Amino acid sequence: MSTMVVFRCTQKLRRRMGHAARTETPAAKSSGRLGDWYANAVSVHRRHVVLAVSGVTLVPVLVEAAPYKTMTSRFVAATGEVLRALGVPDANVAVELDAMRELVMTTTNNRRVLGSMTDFANMLEAYLDDRSLTEVALHLADSPCSPLGMKSPRDATLEIFSTPTLRLVKD
Repeated sequence: MSTMVVFRCTQKLRRRMGHAARTETPAAKSSGRLGDWYANAVSVHRRHVVLAVSGVTLVPVLVEAAPYKTMTSRFVAATGEVLRALGVPDANVAVELDAMRELVMTTTNNRRVLGSMTDFANMLEAYLDDRSLTEVALHLADSPCSPLGMKSPRDATLEIFSTPTLRLVKD
């Protein structure tokens, strides 16, 4: 089974990264527990960051936008930092990051997730000062979100990683 994650970028971010819109085949599906990731370029107080959220739990991850060439690899590393800081066990973090070895970039397709991203972007102004981007992501992860039934992304993420997964093994 191939491991990959679908990275759904806004048109604004794709343009800054120098990518034309690419669409994956209909069979492409993220193999990580956090599902597809949605990302957008955000500017706050002249600071340019990329805000990415999981399509499943809405857990946010922030990385410096520039240089855009290395943004995806920095995003994967930052995802590991956020998951560890939330208390996700190291073994689960390793499996999730392994699924992110290949990112397939495409367009966004979920307005509810984009709405939550907009809410997070609006909150950034209050948090993005001299804190690390991981600390800011953790503050955002405590926000109740309507698409999650007013549960926080932190709680949804911890819940999804506390559920065991089944793997089919061929003899």
